[in-house]
Amino acid sequence: MLTRKDFLILASTAFLTAVGGKQIRAGQLSSKTKSDLDRLVNIPGQYGEDFNKAKIKAFHLHNQPKTSPLHESIQGLWTEVFKRTNGEIFVSVLPQDGLLPGSDPQAIRLVATGKFEIVSVAGPILDQVCPEVISIQNFLFLYQSVQDVYQIINQPIFAEILNRSLSKFNFKYLPNGTFDNGMRAVTSIEEKPIHSLDDFQGLVIRIPPSQDFLEAMKDLGANPKIFTMNEVYNVLKNRLVQAQENPLSIAKGFNLYEVTKYLNITNHGWSGYNTLFNLDFWNQLSSSAQKTISELLPIYQAQQIKKQEEYNNLLYTELTEKLGMIPTHPDCSQAPQKLINVYKSMYSKLNTEAKSLIRPLLETRTGVKIW
Repeated sequence: MLTRKDFLILASTAFLTAVGGKQIRAGQLSSKTKSDLDRLVNIPGQYGEDFNKAKIKAFHLHNQPKTSPLHESIQGLWTEVFKRTNGEIFVSVLPQDGLLPGSDPQAIRLVATGKFEIVSVAGPILDQVCPEVISIQNFLFLYQSVQDVYQIINQPIFAEILNRSLSKFNFKYLPNGTFDNGMRAVTSIEEKPIHSLDDFQGLVIRIPPSQDFLEAMKDLGANPKIFTMNEVYNVLKNRLVQAQENPLSIAKGFNLYEVTKYLNITNHGWSGYNTLFNLDFWNQLSSSAQKTISELLPIYQAQQIKKQEEYNNLLYTELTEKLGMIPTHPDCSQAPQKLINVYKSMYSKLNTEAKSLIRPLLETRTGVKIW
């Protein structure tokens, strides 16, 4: 049964998707129309009071469930922005991409065209849009920890080059604008546990729509298939694939423990959420609001990283001890050597600044000095 909040999420998404190419801004509506909408929708409690008070109303999409540390942190961020800007901007956060049928790819398009204002999205979803920068996040079996990743992507030059790359698509990225989801693991059906790299041979595995992931999985001998996140449960249930790979929060949040048996702790990649603003929307904000958002992002990013780490530790216990998944800890130490050709291909797509960021880690992990 839908709760009132779930109904509002659905109603907001359906309404905004249906309006086509028109951008919706509070200032474009007549006072009578706004009052009529407020009366008809009757948004309850403090949320409704803040929503009605705000000069600018916006929506922030992400694909995680509302119980996730990502959702909690983003909501906290926008609540504080609302307070610090004296009600200038109120952002409603829509978990699971507001139940859009096209999931993340559709969310990106809708933000780029101004039907929504903000989206937090994983790197693999963006690697067709800006491979010259975002592919830094997509090197499989290169990063050994979350900290390895943030040492690179929290450098000011990363934000500068990613923003430069995305601006032509009407996006704005801010420093420290990437939230964490943790290291990726493979969940697989009962017949397909993973104990070593050899078990990737012939494995039919769902991956996100990423050329980087496609090349890497093929080089490991797997048979990768691309499906959107909202299709993953059913393709596993119907055995169209034998496995999928994502952080633990996906296995729990999307109930994948019901359709897979093994939790293979491969730690083969990192997953995070790059927060992108519609550029026109960003430019409409006052300089003080922009400054407030820019100052608060690093604070909420640090909080979210810590919460996500704690959450992932709890999830491992829950998935294996309460929800019946069987853990494996495959030896994947030789993967960087097996993937050197894929690394070379990905590296060749990067721009000069991005190459300088990833080169030291590539040299360390592969033992090769040709980068």
